[in-house]
Amino acid sequence: MFLWIVLTKLYLFHPFHVSICDVTYDSNDKHLKISVRLFADDLEMGLSDYAEEPDLDLLELDSAKLNVLLQRYLLENLRFTTNKEVLPLHYLGSQKEDNGIWCFLEYENLSPFDEIAVFNSLLVNAFKDQENLVHFRKNKTVKSLRLNQRNKADTVNWYP
Repeated sequence: MFLWIVLTKLYLFHPFHVSICDVTYDSNDKHLKISVRLFADDLEMGLSDYAEEPDLDLLELDSAKLNVLLQRYLLENLRFTTNKEVLPLHYLGSQKEDNGIWCFLEYENLSPFDEIAVFNSLLVNAFKDQENLVHFRKNKTVKSLRLNQRNKADTVNWYP
């Protein structure tokens, strides 16, 4: 009975697994700016599996080691494609916030586009119910995608 109560409380505390990826493009400055928010406990579990370090503790990692690991993980699991070209993203860093971690990436000098494809497999190997929400803002127009283990990639467009 006690175990059931503990498991129920854990489920109620964190009942779902989700990441949020905000992508902003302004054709005036030609920068694709990407912010990814992940729950710290989910990320810790996902990175433990990824790095094959079962005792990984994000709170104990110094920021340099954390950023090296995050950079490698994000660049392998998050990709954007325009005009049939995969964009080589630049990892800028991360910031801890409450129970989450924000990660920041960018791509500079991106020519205007009408369509962009995204591949987002963040944490889908760690959690079967992982949902990765991707919000695109292009010149004040917002479009969103919901990606998961069954559907890791999709495309949005702004055709006239």
